[in-house]
This record gives sequence, structure tokens and C-alpha cells, in this order.
Amino acid sequence: MLKSLLNIIKAFRLLSPKNKNLNSEEEFYSAFNAMKSGVWIIDKEQRILKSNKAAERLFNQNNVEIIGKKCWKIVHGTDQPIKECPLLKAGQSLQQESMELQINDRWFEVVVDPILDSCGKPSKYIHIITDITDSKMAAAELSVQSQRIKTFFNSINDAIFIHPLKQEGFEPFVEVNDIACKRYGYTHDELMKLSAPDITARPDVNGHAAPDCRKTLLEKRQLVFETSHIKKSGETFPVEINSNIFHQNGKPYILAVVRDITNRKIAEKELRKSEQAFRNLFDNHTAVKLIINPDTGRIVSANKAAGDFYGWPCTTLTQMNINQINIKPPDEIKKLMENAKIQERILFNFQHRLADGSIRDVEVFSSGVEINGRQYLHSIIHDITEQKKAAKDMEELRIQNWHLKKQESLSRMAGAIAHHFNNHLMGIMGNLELSLKSIDRGDSPLKNITKSMQTAQNAAKINGLMLTYLGKNTLGKMQIDMSKVCSMTLPLLRASLPVNIVLEADFPAQGPMVYGNENQIQQLVTNLVTNAAESYPKKGTIYLNVKVVFATDIPKKYRFPVDWQPDHDDYACITVADFGYGIEAQNIEKIFDPFFSTKATGRGLDLPVVLGIAQANNGVITVESKLGEGSTFRFFTPVVAQSNSQ
Repeated sequence: MLKSLLNIIKAFRLLSPKNKNLNSEEEFYSAFNAMKSGVWIIDKEQRILKSNKAAERLFNQNNVEIIGKKCWKIVHGTDQPIKECPLLKAGQSLQQESMELQINDRWFEVVVDPILDSCGKPSKYIHIITDITDSKMAAAELSVQSQRIKTFFNSINDAIFIHPLKQEGFEPFVEVNDIACKRYGYTHDELMKLSAPDITARPDVNGHAAPDCRKTLLEKRQLVFETSHIKKSGETFPVEINSNIFHQNGKPYILAVVRDITNRKIAEKELRKSEQAFRNLFDNHTAVKLIINPDTGRIVSANKAAGDFYGWPCTTLTQMNINQINIKPPDEIKKLMENAKIQERILFNFQHRLADGSIRDVEVFSSGVEINGRQYLHSIIHDITEQKKAAKDMEELRIQNWHLKKQESLSRMAGAIAHHFNNHLMGIMGNLELSLKSIDRGDSPLKNITKSMQTAQNAAKINGLMLTYLGKNTLGKMQIDMSKVCSMTLPLLRASLPVNIVLEADFPAQGPMVYGNENQIQQLVTNLVTNAAESYPKKGTIYLNVKVVFATDIPKKYRFPVDWQPDHDDYACITVADFGYGIEAQNIEKIFDPFFSTKATGRGLDLPVVLGIAQANNGVITVESKLGEGSTFRFFTPVVAQSNSQ
């Protein structure tokens, strides 16, 4: 027994080379039970003789349940050994046998060593079973990670070359990716036999793509440069190389990521051609052109036409700021440039100062343009001084002509006023005469005096309307919400309209804010809606809306008063539109004359009152109409404070 134990100790030493001092049975069993792996000593009939503590824990059985049983009964729960049983194999091969097996969700490594007797036959076996689940999972995860890295390595769209770093010369590549093989036309094995100079077009004497590349890479550990590479077919192409030094197992390597920049080079060439074409077009164009930095206002480029127009040499202009030319305040210029920068194209009317101090009216077309990755304004300047002067002269002539035409309407208006007041005066005088006769008879004159008062009041109403037409009723002005005023008027308007007329309204929830008389605005809307309703012979729809517009959007044709000019940037607009009878073209300029009307029901005072209210509120009325297609009246008045909804 002791001899067999010593043989087991000897074998155990071979299995556990760290345990060199197992010279007694007590020391052996101490080490035997201290092992983390499950260990059995099995006799030649495959029965378990000894089992350590780890085996008991592993199989959740005590020594009494384990000793004497066949190992496969404990491990596999079978009555016969499995096909690949390492115990049976060790009995035949007389050497160590092993296998990996899965029990439930755990993996184990089984190692069996035979203990040979003096005749060289197995007398016992040492059976060691170790839980390798964690290492198995770690190996699997490592394999997955390696596969992911390989997949990533081969999925990169740039060619990748890895080769050892040498102070002089080059060694063959140790790894390349699939893109490198595809792009250069080699198989993987062929490319692995090559080195950097083999794929470099026109390398220097040291095999480098450019002088001092190796020196720079060694100093900075990273280098990006451009060169030309050559394919297996002999075709050369431009590349950008990003080289980095890394270490593996203490040895330095170069990782080179090589990008084909053929398309980029073509694009750069085309860009240079485009830039040259733009420069030629810019410099030689007859129109005045400036390139301006919108952030600073500095003129970065000016063409020859600009130098001729402004009177400064182009070299001087490019040292100037646009504020030195544009006479608007710098803050306003900066705001306008910011708007031009973010919009595709904007038209401005400015006044520019020339080198001789004179001021010229100019029309400026500005649009954003990108140059070398930065945003600039490309401005084309047209001198419209003479054009504006001619337009001003024409406008003055038009106004003079309009005033001449008004002589006819003034004569008609004077006759109408005289007729109205004569009728009222005759009524007053008649009633007063009857009152005197009543007094002589001793009767009460109250009835006739009352009629006189009523007639005088009617005359006073006409007088008030005439004052409104002249824009003289300007009392009671304050800041008002245009949408709110119109909304308050809607119920009365709808109630007063015929049942066959529909009024559709569209107002903002709030604003715009204007400075005016609330009652006058309501009167203006009422008169315009009433005028629209009278244009329909039977049924129809009137459209009423409120919005904010730019001063430049206010129509210039059929604008009343004709000499009105905007003096604000933003205007509130009340629009009343219909699809009724419309107005004949020859009558549009007469419709605001007092007592002029083409309608049987018209008094000839509603639209003149509208014009007077517009004048009293610093506004203007515009008319668009076509006979048989309807009319659109718009009232514009300056916005004094826009609400947030705008």
C-alpha cells in the first residue's frame, strides 16, 4: 500500500510540479484535499478509491457516496463509460489522456494519468476534473472580439498596412486588410511578401515616399503626408497616408492607413479651375462687385469696375470697411448683412459715398458665397441715381396730373356741397318762417323749430364727414390692437349685412399694434365691408383679414393719397376683398371723391370717409379691381409695436 501511495505521490508530483515536498502520506493528503480541482484515485477496475473535498463539492456528494463507484456513474450518471472516456484511453495508451465535456451549463476539463506497476501495466489512475467554464467563456469572448476586430479591420474603406519599424530599410508587411488587396490588385499572400517601397511610385534612395519621412515619423510618432502608390497593374494613383507607431510584444510597428484621394485631387483641380473662372468673371465684369466679410464688414475683394465707380484703387478698397462707403449707421448695416448671410439673395437700396465725397443712390444685390470654407457676401452694385431722379420727376408729374384731374372733382364736390347745404338751409328757413307764423297765430312753434334743428344736425353730419375726408378728425388717438378692434366690429357687421352676404374673417390672435383712433378704424372697416356688400347683385362672400407687411410690399399703383410715401419698415394691413361687380378702370381714381358714386344706393361719402380716416392715421389706401371680377381694398398704417405672435 505504501509503495502504491509513493507511486501516486510521484505521479502527483508530475501533475503538480509546485508541490515538490510531498514526502509523507500526511503531506500528500493535505495537498490532495487542498486542490481546487476535483481529484479521484481510481483502481484498475475503474472504481474510485479516494476523492478530495473539491470533488465532493463539485458533484454534491460525500465520500461515502462516491467511494467504490465507477467514475462515469458519478460524472455522467451512466452505467457504461462514454465513447471518448479518457480513463479507458489512458489504460490503452499508458499515458495522460484528456477531454472537455459539458455538464448542464458548465464546461469541465478531465485529465487522467495512469500509475504503472513494475510490469508497466496500469495499477491505478489519477482522475482530475477542473471547471473551465469561465476560461471557456473568456476564450469564446476573446474569439468573438478577435473576429470583430478582424471584421472591422477588413470593413474599413481605406487600405491598411502593418509592417515592422526599422531605422533603415523596410521589412515585408505583417498584415494587410481586404481593401488593400482589392485596391492594389494583389492576393493577400502576394501582398504579404511586399514592403512599402514595392507599392510606392518614385521612392527616394532610401525607399521613402518623400525625404525625411522616417525622421519625422520617429520624432512625432504620427505622420500624415501625400504621395503616389502603384498597383500590380502598374497604374499609379494619389494617396494620403496616415502613419502611426505602436508596440506589440515590445517590438515597434508602423500602422499605415492609406486613402485613395484620386477623386479629391480631381475635385481640387476642378475647384481651382472654377475659382479661376470666378476670379476672371469677377475681375472683368462690367458690373460693380464687392466681396464683403459679413462678420466684420471688411471689403476683401473689389473688381476693376468697383475701383472706377468709387474712385479708389482696388488695393485701397480692400483695406476699407463697408461702413466707410455706406452712409447708413453701422449697427443697421451689420443687421442687414446678417440677414443677407443667411438668406439666398436680398435686394437693398442704399446711398454710397464716393472718393470725391459725392453720394450716389445704389441698388445692391447681395448673396452668400463660400470661399475657402468661409462665408462671405457677394454684392453687385448698380448706380440708380439717375433712375431714381427720373422716377421722382415722373412721380411729381403724376401727382401734378392727378391734382389737375381733381379740378373736375373739386368742381363737382363744390356743387354737391352747395346743393346739400342749400337744401338743408331752405328747410331750416322754411321751418323758421312757419314758426314765426305760428307765434303770430298764438300757436306753438315747437314742431317747426324741432324740424329746423334736425335739418341743421343733418347738415352738421355732412360737415363732419367732409372734415373726416380732409383728414382733420385726429382726436382720441392711442395705441390699439388692430385684430382686437376688428374682432369687436364683426358682430355688428354681420348683423347689418344682408342675409345673402357671408363675411369671412382671418385675424391673428394678437396684434399688430398701431397708433390710431379705435372708432375711426371701426368706421373704416364698416364702410369698406358695406361697399363690398353693395358690389354683389344677389349673394356673395366678403373676405376680411389683418396681417403685417413690409413697406416695400405696399402696391404703388392706385395708392391714395397718391403722394403718400412710407416712413416705417412694417405696416399693419387690413384687407377687404370681394368678387362682385368690380370698378371700371376710368373710375378707380374717382371713387374717393366726395359725392361720386356709380351705385344707385350709394351716397358718395363712404369711400371718401375711408380715405380721410387713412390720412388721419398716417396711412394709405390701395385698390385693385377688375370689372366683373371684384375688388380688393387695403388699408396700411405703421406698426408701433409687434406682439410676440407676429
